Amino acid sequence: MRDLDLFRFEPKGDDLVVADVADADGWRAVKDTLLRSVGMGSVPVIRVEDADFAGSRTLLLGHLHDGRDLQLEQAEKTLAYVHRLWGHEVVIDTAVDGKRTHLCFNDRGFAAKTVK
Repeated sequence: MRDLDLFRFEPKGDDLVVADVADADGWRAVKDTLLRSVGMGSVPVIRVEDADFAGSRTLLLGHLHDGRDLQLEQAEKTLAYVHRLWGHEVVIDTAVDGKRTHLCFNDRGFAAKTVK
């Protein structure tokens, strides 16, 4: 890993900053990031939690958050497709920037709501 000069970066504001390098302390974080990004590790795990959420036929999905937020543009497109198939509101319970959030798609479109 040191020979390849590998590192792990993360967003900070509008920039990307180096968070870990493949040195004696940071190599494990770099390795874990690499492993999460290959094969099925790069695909978010989402499961059906409730097909009649709040008694309104809303489809509630749960994202098993592993430290990586969903890409909101992709989530919006995916929810739009699921909404078309389901025929009613679709909600993903996830975390965005460390806050529990419901990403919703219904007849009015896409919305993100922080949940307390």
